[in-house]
Amino acid sequence: MKTTILDLAQLKKFNDDKRSMETIWSDDHARISLLCMKPGQEVHTHTHHGNHIWMVVEGEGQFTTGGTTQTITVGQIVIVPAFEDHGIRNGASSDLVIASLNVAGD
Repeated sequence: MKTTILDLAQLKKFNDDKRSMETIWSDDHARISLLCMKPGQEVHTHTHHGNHIWMVVEGEGQFTTGGTTQTITVGQIVIVPAFEDHGIRNGASSDLVIASLNVAGD
């Protein structure tokens, strides 16, 4: 495998009807997706079989886990252990972009 450089500014895509999530890189052990959300869009609470990592690239969102909600913003990384519920909503007035990394069995 050779080194890959991903340009998130060119890869991000938005949809007026629902949040957009596209796989931008994957191999046998991990997958990176780009999650793009307009104001009001959300990812409902869910779980994964492996660890899940979100890095906020643009904007801010309301991250929910274990019944608790907190604001996450640019530069923050959220590490969600396997089987822990989590979801996010873009309650802001600007777009939200998250790089999502799923590893180890998901």
